[in-house]
Amino acid sequence: MSIDWNTCPQVERQQGKVSGAWVFKGTRVPVRALFDNIEDGA
Repeated sequence: MSIDWNTCPQVERQQGKVSGAWVFKGTRVPVRALFDNIEDGA
């Protein structure tokens, strides 16, 4: 499944923030970290 993060108001991407990765808005927490933790059973 592919998600178009550009349409999600709760995430943002800025070149100088966490190497341009998608993060939760107002944080430095990468969206990918959430999915990795879920995948690992956390």
